[in-house]
This record gives sequence, structure tokens and C-alpha cells, in this order.
Amino acid sequence: MPARVLRWERRPDERPNELLEAALRIFAERGYGNTRLEDIADAVGVTKGTIYHYFDTKEDLLLRAIDHYHERAFRPLEDALRSRKGPVSAAIRLLLRRGFGNLDETRLSVLSLLVQGVARDVPQVHHRWLETGPVRAWELLARLIERGKKSGEFRADADSDVAARIALSGLLLQFVWRQYGDGAPGVAIDPDQLIDSTADLLLHGLRPAGRSAR
Repeated sequence: MPARVLRWERRPDERPNELLEAALRIFAERGYGNTRLEDIADAVGVTKGTIYHYFDTKEDLLLRAIDHYHERAFRPLEDALRSRKGPVSAAIRLLLRRGFGNLDETRLSVLSLLVQGVARDVPQVHHRWLETGPVRAWELLARLIERGKKSGEFRADADSDVAARIALSGLLLQFVWRQYGDGAPGVAIDPDQLIDSTADLLLHGLRPAGRSAR
């Protein structure tokens, strides 16, 4: 009987990415401390040695998984915003909708891992996540606000950095908390309502005095 062909052997070029995606999913499901490299290897259909062929340590695997996750999240969004014409307010709504509008249970679990779990288990990884995730998002939104200030769409005295931090941090935390809605019903809120109302409040605060909303 011929030997079973592993998925890795059928798609060698996809090995690193498939390992990264499986790693982040399993880390999110079980927690960093409770996840073994064997668990990730089994999920992908390879040996533990295959992981060490691409990654030095378990921590290195998580770091690279976070970078991979952020590139997949940010690159299409940044490209869409770069090519978008028209009011900055529409670009901001697009950013919030693309960033938070499709958070399924897997992505919510990943967010919880990154916001809470790794801060305790591997603080240096948490620092990396902050720099390449939240800070990158804040800077992206702050640049849009600055663009609106220069065009006259937003008031000139608005603090772009603080406005971006408050809007995005509030959304992030609310979506992480939504996972606990079964035990604390008051936490639950409709995600579309949350995103649209956050955009409304942000844009209202940025609008120059005397200018009505369009």
C-alpha cells in the first residue's frame, strides 16, 4: 500500500502560510501556554520537525503569525483607501466597516488572544502586536483625519491622534467583550449599530462649527 501523501507534500509553497494560519487559530482556541507545536503540526498534517524548518521557536511562530495576520488585514484596506476619491468621511466609514464589519468567531478569538492572553504569557509578543496592529490602525485613521483637516472637511483644531485612538480602541474593546454576551447580556450590541454610530460620533466631533452633516 503506498504511503499517505501529506498535504504539505502536495502544496509545498503553501507550507509557511498554512502553518501561520493554523498556529494563530489554535493559539486563539487554546491559549498560548496550552498550545503545543505538535497540536499545530497535527492540524496542518505535517510533523513537528516541519515547523522547525520554518520557525525557530514557538514564540517566533506566534510573532510571524501576527505579522501575517496584520498584513492580510491591512494591505487590502490601505490599497482601497489609497485609491479612493471623494470625501474623507466616506473613507473613514470604509475603514471602520472593513476593519470591524466581518469579525466572525475565529477572528474574535484571535483578537481576545492578542488583546489579553499574550500580554501575560509573552509580553514581548504583545508589544509587537501593539506596534503592528493598533498603532498602525491609529496612524492610518489619523492620516485620514489630517487629510480632512487640510481640505476643510474637518475642523483644523481637532487632535487627529487622540480622535483615532479613542474611536478604534473603543470599537476593539467592544468587539472583544461581545464574546461574553451569553454570560452578561448587557454587553451584547448589534455590530452594525456599533460601527455606524461610532463613525457618526467621530465625524460629528470632527465637523467644523456651523457645517451640517451631509
